[in-house]
Amino acid sequence: MTRSRWILIFLGWAMLAGHLAAHAGPAGTITLYTSESEDDVNLITQDFMRRTPGVTVRIFRAGSGPVVAKVQAELQAGRIQADVLWFADIAFLRELARRDLLVPYRPPAGRRVPSRFHYDGDRYHEVRLIFNVVAFNTRHVRFRPTSWWDLTLPRYRGRAAIPNPFVSGAAFAHVGTFVSLREFGWAFYRKLRENETQVLRSNGDVIAKLAAGEVSIAQVVDFFVRALKAQGSPVDHIWPKEGALLVPTPVAIVKGTPNLEAAQAFVNYLYTPEAQRLFVERSYIPVLPGIPYPSGVPEVETLKILQPNLEFIEQNRERIKQLFSEMFGIQ
Repeated sequence: MTRSRWILIFLGWAMLAGHLAAHAGPAGTITLYTSESEDDVNLITQDFMRRTPGVTVRIFRAGSGPVVAKVQAELQAGRIQADVLWFADIAFLRELARRDLLVPYRPPAGRRVPSRFHYDGDRYHEVRLIFNVVAFNTRHVRFRPTSWWDLTLPRYRGRAAIPNPFVSGAAFAHVGTFVSLREFGWAFYRKLRENETQVLRSNGDVIAKLAAGEVSIAQVVDFFVRALKAQGSPVDHIWPKEGALLVPTPVAIVKGTPNLEAAQAFVNYLYTPEAQRLFVERSYIPVLPGIPYPSGVPEVETLKILQPNLEFIEQNRERIKQLFSEMFGIQ
């Protein structure tokens, strides 16, 4: 074989290798900041990495409040260190979007998801639905609750609980929305305080104490209740007559990420049938049409839903923190 023929073969193989490398799919490491429960985020990321072997996901997990504080501190230092954000503070993500700090991206796997779950020009996205509800211990509560105001009933004095809004983004959205509503306002929280309501650190702490019978009734996110009920715990929840509060927990890609393709692959994966079915296994309500709901959950369209008052929360964030802190004596 002539020298020129060897050169041509070598060049051909080099071009093929380059082509394969260019189409090998996403690779590298991405960092995820999240407030998702540890079990759930580990389940999701492990499944993603199994299906996308070139990508590794590093996780920083804390309550939404600490995650937001970390992002704010990094912004002051010059740059957000995460590639992907996923937590329950949509008002803060909206602020980041306005500052052009999030990447516009419409995941192909989410093309059948209603457009209302893609926010601010596709800069952050809802991947499953969570609601704040009234939950109760079925061994301790004789009369099934119907209303948010049941948390303030004298028979539950000292035995009602809510999560700390300075830790839980879902809880902060709840306070911010309820104090803006005429039928609740700060009067609702004064009644909770007078009833010696326990303010526990997180939704996880609330559901654990509820299942153990240490509290009888609580405000908590719905999926925790369904998951423990399915395991045999004496807990249940109602859809309050005033409405269950939708808790947005969007996912977003940080602008300037050095690994955009891998970050997009992760966000796209969250909309796949495989990921949506994992959400259902963990008792979440899916957003992808055609995925069966968790057992016993009514169609979302049939529920009375309270939307979080984002404008009020954004404009009054520090005032809400101050008044709640003064009322309940917590930081």
